[in-house]
Amino acid sequence: MTGSMKTRKWNYLMPMTILLIGILSVALLFGVYRIRVYQHINSVLNNTILHVEVNTAIFHMQIEEFISGDTTVNITDAIARMDKSIKLAEAISYGGPIDSEQESLSGMVKMLGLQAQAEEMTSLLKSFKNLALWRLQSSRERGIGSDSDQQFDAMFNQILEKTVIIENVCKTNRDDYLLKSKRIVHGIYLLWAFVMVSATTVIWRIEVQRKRAEEALLESNSLLLSQAEELAAHRENLAGLVEQRTSELTAANERLRFEITERLQVEETLRESDKQIRQLSAELLMAQEIERKRISMELHDSLGQALNVMKLRIRLIEKGMDESQEAARGDCESLLEYLDDVIEEVRRLSLDLSPAILEDLGLASALRWLVSNFRKSHSLKATADIAEIDALFPENHRITIYRVIQEALTNVGKHAGASNVSIGIRRHDDQVTFSVEDDGNGFDPQDISSRKASERGVGLTTMSERVRMVGGVFGLWSRAGEGTRITFSLPVVNGGT
Repeated sequence: MTGSMKTRKWNYLMPMTILLIGILSVALLFGVYRIRVYQHINSVLNNTILHVEVNTAIFHMQIEEFISGDTTVNITDAIARMDKSIKLAEAISYGGPIDSEQESLSGMVKMLGLQAQAEEMTSLLKSFKNLALWRLQSSRERGIGSDSDQQFDAMFNQILEKTVIIENVCKTNRDDYLLKSKRIVHGIYLLWAFVMVSATTVIWRIEVQRKRAEEALLESNSLLLSQAEELAAHRENLAGLVEQRTSELTAANERLRFEITERLQVEETLRESDKQIRQLSAELLMAQEIERKRISMELHDSLGQALNVMKLRIRLIEKGMDESQEAARGDCESLLEYLDDVIEEVRRLSLDLSPAILEDLGLASALRWLVSNFRKSHSLKATADIAEIDALFPENHRITIYRVIQEALTNVGKHAGASNVSIGIRRHDDQVTFSVEDDGNGFDPQDISSRKASERGVGLTTMSERVRMVGGVFGLWSRAGEGTRITFSLPVVNGGT
């Protein structure tokens, strides 16, 4: 009867203990959550104030530099920064798109009594911007040392004072709130500890009863000893089997070690072969460039000169004809027009083989010329955004860049069926990124890579190999019906010298 009552008491006590611990845990989690939310909102407010200070300081510095005569200052960027500062200040005062906590942020400003300070800071920022724009209208009369300059600096100092006041109030309130929050959390911890101690005491009593029952089970364990002896015999047999298996695995391991050694030797041989092949590829491409240049000079100097001489001789023949030979004169004119087309085609072939503009005017001008000629010879829209990169690469790199973009445009003209193509060149620190993108038919790169070498062509392979040989990274993206994008990036080599 007593055991039944204890069991019934435990059946009620245990759920109540768990429920109480759960309630305290929820209270603790909610307190921690509120602390984190408050810290986040306070952090957003501090970060917003910091952004206002930084953007305003940069705007002040850029305005002073521009008025002082520094034409490199981007006034549009400076005004955009100031507009951002004003928007942030308005968001602090009235709520705005700063963060997902924007409503709580505005509420915190009101709770801290900073509404007037925030609104005054917003007004100062607007006046600061208007004063800067007014100075820019006549920078000579309102330049450094003028009354407007002193007013400009004084207003800037007032803005900084307002931001410091808001920051100090936020910091003080944050410390007070954290102290109160810690006291609440500590109280919850103490209550939680009391409940846990009480529950542990009850569990300890039950554990004593369990140990008594465990002692009764020891008697049944003696029955298992005989079975343990049988297991020991099986274990000895198993040890013999393990030893035999170990010897077999040792022999297999030796064979595997030998195979690994052979494979490493083969891989080393393959790496050496690959190195030789890539060296031969580089020499082949260099020889190809030299041969292209020679053929280009032959076309320009020999064939081009011969065609011009032929044109002059036909012109002399035409002048020697009398009026009765009108039909012959017409034939001469047609022949001269045809020779003009042939001379232009020879000139185009010569420039395609070895563009003299690359040596005369530099890489950026040569690429713009290439895009311009491509636009003229194909019925599609070609746009180019090319940065000045002539001083960033040595001669062999410039030739590689020109050839890769030339091959990419050739592929667009022949195969893409595109309406638009864009060429972009951008520098990012010590890397320059190149891209050629079209909106043509596109293709499946996996399908191309699965074809035989004789069916794939050499265009993409040559472009990739050229880029790899100068230490670059080549990338290709394409999808059927969505166009193609070819990208590659090259490191700046010793400043391009």
